[in-house]
Amino acid sequence: MHGTVDTNPIDDQAAQWVAREDRGALAPDEVAERDRWLAADRRHFGAYARAHAVYARTGRARALGSADRVPHTRVQGPRPRLQWAMGLAATLCLLALGVHEHSDAGDYHVTHKGEILRVPLADGSAVTLDSGAAVRVHYTDARREITLLRGEALFDVAKNRARPFVVTARDTAVTAVGTSFSVSLNEQRTHGVEVLVREGIVDVATASGAVAPTRLLANHRALANRSHGIRIETVGHDDLDQQLAWREGMLSFNGDTLSVAAAQFLRYSDVRIMIDDPLVGSRRIVGLYSANDPLGFARSVALSLGLEVDQQGNDVWLRTPHNAFHSAPRSLQ
Repeated sequence: MHGTVDTNPIDDQAAQWVAREDRGALAPDEVAERDRWLAADRRHFGAYARAHAVYARTGRARALGSADRVPHTRVQGPRPRLQWAMGLAATLCLLALGVHEHSDAGDYHVTHKGEILRVPLADGSAVTLDSGAAVRVHYTDARREITLLRGEALFDVAKNRARPFVVTARDTAVTAVGTSFSVSLNEQRTHGVEVLVREGIVDVATASGAVAPTRLLANHRALANRSHGIRIETVGHDDLDQQLAWREGMLSFNGDTLSVAAAQFLRYSDVRIMIDDPLVGSRRIVGLYSANDPLGFARSVALSLGLEVDQQGNDVWLRTPHNAFHSAPRSLQ
């Protein structure tokens, strides 16, 4: 018997709006009500755009709601066109349809640069893939197995004690029954595998079983790599939300160096932030920025750090004023 997932009420409300829109044009008072809901909280807009992406991906509104979840299936032929305007959701260009492939080894879900995708799974769970992420989903009667092949993903797990939900990333295995957690292979930030628990409890261990599982509670992070094993850290609620800001198409920095931030933006855009001065690259920043606007980010940090911006095609250079007209190009990658 399948369990049910503890869903995010904001995502559920967004799904209901998309389903209502698909049934027919909204009345003027409904449009006003929807727009008030969108304006009430920045998270509402992100959830609404994600819901549009999920509907377009599956071709069925019932894939959006918690009450009527269906397996994520490959749609044959042209996808149905929605009757409502897509302008609002299209402004979040980070949200896209991704790629789905099926083989005997499982279902593969992939996002390319600039894409974020929420995929409902057959058991009522869901996985949200960050830009440039890839997962393999393989379910058996005894286990629900996910392999994170690259990037970062958030897992909202339906409760089923008889059928563990196991995410493997390199030589790290994360086992959950019903919870919400993310797993990241983002080397630039984590230098290994990072597990971040938003709700519930997970066990973190080596995939081989050579090390006894480490219990990880909500608002905790595990950092696993071969040099130091599994290290546990406490994460504040606000910090946790910032870590998962990518779900809303945002990037959050809290004391990160400018070089690290520039590399993060490159995961979402072909516009490259270039730095040729190590002292500039080591400057630390704090803030929340739109992931698909590296130029806006560059201009903002230039203003706050006393730097100058020089855009040359897809390259955006950040330099101190006395170096602004002297170029010794060196890519961040």
